[in-house]
Amino acid sequence: MRLLTILIILFTGINTSYANCQLPRTLEGKTILLRVDGTYTPNNPMADSVQELKFKKHSYQVTILNTGITASGTYRYEYFDPKLARLSVREGKGKKLSLYSETFVCETNRVGYFIFSQTQGPIKPDIRQNTGVYIIE
Repeated sequence: MRLLTILIILFTGINTSYANCQLPRTLEGKTILLRVDGTYTPNNPMADSVQELKFKKHSYQVTILNTGITASGTYRYEYFDPKLARLSVREGKGKKLSLYSETFVCETNRVGYFIFSQTQGPIKPDIRQNTGVYIIE
């Protein structure tokens, strides 16, 4: 995970096409729409999903717009650089606990790419990664 973050920092520092974008310093009061890349497979169960995340000060709610399924939890948002931030999430309880992060790299002030990295979750495989695009409203 640290290697991935370092590579993103290096990539965003070299890529000048993203020079004018800036991620928000906080997610409180924000809504983010995510579109997960890929085709569904057992190893990629959230592929092609569209998700809406709504943030309060320390909590959030996610709705998978394809199915209407909702979940909620707590989060920590780390702003590393105007072009790079990470959202770390704790969602659910017990056997339904999910722990994951989303690393955001902006393309514009509202649009960019994310890398999803899950380390625990109820849907197998519970350790997996995805990529996609985001829109911050």
